Amino acid sequence: MNRLRSGVNRAVLVCAGLPLTAAGIALGFPEVVGRDQVPSWWPLAASGTVWVDRAALARWRDHDWWAPAVLAALAATLLLFLGWCLHQARSGRVSTLPLDRAGLTLDGAALAQAVARQTRTVPGVTQARVRLVGRSRRLRVRLHLVLAPDASPAAVLAHIGTHTLPEAREAIAPRRLDAEVRLRVRRRPRRRVS
Repeated sequence: MNRLRSGVNRAVLVCAGLPLTAAGIALGFPEVVGRDQVPSWWPLAASGTVWVDRAALARWRDHDWWAPAVLAALAATLLLFLGWCLHQARSGRVSTLPLDRAGLTLDGAALAQAVARQTRTVPGVTQARVRLVGRSRRLRVRLHLVLAPDASPAAVLAHIGTHTLPEAREAIAPRRLDAEVRLRVRRRPRRRVS
């Protein structure tokens, strides 16, 4: 699935990037692109001219539909781009892992929940969020931990490094599992004096 998504992403980038780059070169530098090298339907501006002059822009603005159509097209393009970026950010999660033992698969979310459950039992950890990201052969577990105000970050990291992560690595062996830990300390509530 990751290879398919990567291939689709590359195809989309190539299909969008090449025409936009060619159009930018043709529009920005009309003297660079030879007129005999492009098809007859390709839009080229004459040297020293602009694509839309003030009179043409005023004619377009006279139509009631012009401004809403331009704004709607720009908004739809922006929303599509933002949706695609959000999908790319979220789709880095690992959904399933094929294990090399008898055709079994391991659910990535279940592994992340197990690591989070075990991390919450570490003394000093009040909250734990875990995400499993990366590729099939090289995975990374992201731990976002909230520590109690009196917790020792060194002790928490040592416990995770000696107990939690080795069990997760054993579960997905022979794959490599790297860890990224982010720590935050829960603030003590302020006392009000009346």
